[in-house]
Amino acid sequence: MAEEETLGPLPAGRHGFSREQVAHNQRERLIAGLAAAVAERGYPKVTITDITRQARVSRRVFYANFESREECFLAAFEVVVSHIRELAVEAVAGLGDWPTQAIAASRTVLSFFAAEPGLARLCLVESQSAGPVVSARFHDAVREIVPLLENGREVRRDQRELPPTTEESTLGALVLLASRKVAAGEAEQLEQLLPDFAEFILAPYLGREEASRLARQAA
Repeated sequence: MAEEETLGPLPAGRHGFSREQVAHNQRERLIAGLAAAVAERGYPKVTITDITRQARVSRRVFYANFESREECFLAAFEVVVSHIRELAVEAVAGLGDWPTQAIAASRTVLSFFAAEPGLARLCLVESQSAGPVVSARFHDAVREIVPLLENGREVRRDQRELPPTTEESTLGALVLLASRKVAAGEAEQLEQLLPDFAEFILAPYLGREEASRLARQAA
């Protein structure tokens, strides 16, 4: 009985998986359980019992994988961020100019979150109010995008110097725009923000008129 509790819903010796494979499966289920519980109740109200119930494992299994609810949230956040990064890389592969790449990456991220409103809420809303450690990781993840926007400086048409905070300010505006829509329960409509995203991103480098033209095309 004790062994079955450790292995959770997969009884020992009957499933054909090694202990390592079972442990990996349980960790993934806990991460998915955390995401489901957060989508249902909001992170502040989520308990470890909520997570284990969604994952269909015991509390003992939870503590074999994570020390705290916060650690589980961070693991879920990292999984989503890693997946989005892969999707964005695939989306821009083979595309020529930077504006086209920027629009393609934006469309991909918005489309993913529109299709996964629970994960959109986890990443864009709950992570900003889930405590200092999670919030810091969220802001680090946003700052990881800065170098991608800085590539726009190489195609600038206006030779006036841009403020060094241009990229961070742009990302801040985009996050605010998207997170407000998600918080309002409109995550499925995120793709409607693509023209706004495109114009926000391109305007500092291409000028408002050209950015607006490309944004209309993107729509």
